[in-house]
Amino acid sequence: MVKTSHFERMAKYYDRATKILMLGTYGKVRERIVSEPPVERALDLCCGTGYVTGHIDAKTVVALDMSPAMLRVNRDKNRERGHVNITVGDAFRLPFPDNSFDAVYNTLAAHEFKKISNIISEAYRVLKPGGRLVLYDFSYPDNLLLRYTYLPFVKHIVELGTFFVYNGEGWGKILKAAGFKDVESESLYGASILMRARK
Repeated sequence: MVKTSHFERMAKYYDRATKILMLGTYGKVRERIVSEPPVERALDLCCGTGYVTGHIDAKTVVALDMSPAMLRVNRDKNRERGHVNITVGDAFRLPFPDNSFDAVYNTLAAHEFKKISNIISEAYRVLKPGGRLVLYDFSYPDNLLLRYTYLPFVKHIVELGTFFVYNGEGWGKILKAAGFKDVESESLYGASILMRARK
C-alpha cells in the first residue's frame, strides 16, 4: 500500500494527474460509475479528493479516506453539498456498524492494496442485505501496447511501485469469495474496469 505521506504530498495535484491518466475519459467514466439508482445512504470508500463523492445519488454520502490532505480537497469540493459527510478512517477497520449502507463505492483505490480482499470483506459487512458495491479501477489492458507502456508508467511514476490490478475474472473471484452475488464486470476504454455486485 502507498504510504499516507505520498497522498499528503499529492493531494493538490491528484485531480490533475488523474485526468491526464484517464486519457480524456474522466467525465464519461464518472457518469458510468454513478449511474446507480438513488439510495438513502452511501459510502464512498477510499474517497480521496472526491472523484465521485458529490455525484453519488444518495440522501447521505459518507466519504472516508485515510489521508487528511485528500479529504480537505474533497471537503472544499463538496462544501455546499449538505448531504456529504467527510470522515478520516481505515478501510481495513471501518468505523461503522454492520448493515449501515445501501451502496458502497470504491474508485481508483483498490490497486493500492495488496490485501484488497480484507477491504472488500469490510465493504460487504457494512452493506445492508441487497446493497450494491460499485468498484472502478485500473485493469490489465487487452491491448499489448497499453499493457507494456501505460500500466508501468502508472505503477512506477504515479503509485511508487505499489500496484495490484485484476481483470474481470480476477475481481469476480475476489467479490464472490467475500459473499457478493450478481457480479457484473464492464471494461472501460481499454485500461480500466467497472465492477458491480450485490450483497
